[in-house]
Amino acid sequence: MAIGVITVDRNQKAGVWPLVLGFWVTLKNFFGALFLNRASTVQVPEQKRPVSSRYRGIHVLTEREDGTPKCVACYMCATVCPAECIYIEAGEREEKTIEKYPTRFEIDLLRCVYCGFCVDACPKDAIWMTKDYELSFLTREDAIYGIDKLTEKP
Repeated sequence: MAIGVITVDRNQKAGVWPLVLGFWVTLKNFFGALFLNRASTVQVPEQKRPVSSRYRGIHVLTEREDGTPKCVACYMCATVCPAECIYIEAGEREEKTIEKYPTRFEIDLLRCVYCGFCVDACPKDAIWMTKDYELSFLTREDAIYGIDKLTEKP
């Protein structure tokens, strides 16, 4: 829904004509929304707002076939994060095919700037950003997403 650019003539004298023109635009939009169903309002619980294909929302940790996170605790996402909102603790695995895994992986969503650098830096494609934009927290502790919240399916 692109809006046209209006050039303003600064030499125009104040008078009745600019008022009539302003009222005409207002009435045109009012009756268009009322009778022609051109309202720009989104009915929030029933309708979802369309998001861009480049939108970055809540983070998700991807999993392997056995249900464990793909993350190998390389600290690349925590290192590149400009807001320093990612905290990782690493642990050793018994099997030697995968060297490390995160025992603790937390993202503080109140500090996150949703830049997507963590997704770009991950060498194992373990962290993604979804299109989900509905974030509401009652306490600050609810905004800290751990492994359990990051791996649950929506």
